[in-house]
Amino acid sequence: MLRAVKKLPQRVSNAMGYSLAGLVSAYRKEDSVKLEILSLILLIVILAFVPWPLWKKAAMTAAFLLIPLAELVNSAIEDVCDLVSPGFDPKVKDAKDKGSAAVLITIVLNVAVLAALCLFPG
Repeated sequence: MLRAVKKLPQRVSNAMGYSLAGLVSAYRKEDSVKLEILSLILLIVILAFVPWPLWKKAAMTAAFLLIPLAELVNSAIEDVCDLVSPGFDPKVKDAKDKGSAAVLITIVLNVAVLAALCLFPG
């Protein structure tokens, strides 16, 4: 147990490094990730001027963060699919389409959250 606790800082440091490498890779390789990061910055700037309570701003930002999260998962699925099957395969297409559907669902969720926050005061 003590040995595991001693290794914790190094494990956390390694995990952070892997995560940052993944974000940098996705940013460099995926135009959609670049667009989503730009959109996130724009959202934060807009929310700074919207007269909403802090909880609404936090809810909108949290919901929006699900989009790049889904995009990262989708990108990982696509990378693995391309590695395993460089040519066309219907199963690979199906897997990629499901990853894309996850991104679409998070975008629809954001529209619903925005609508709810706009329609219901408080």
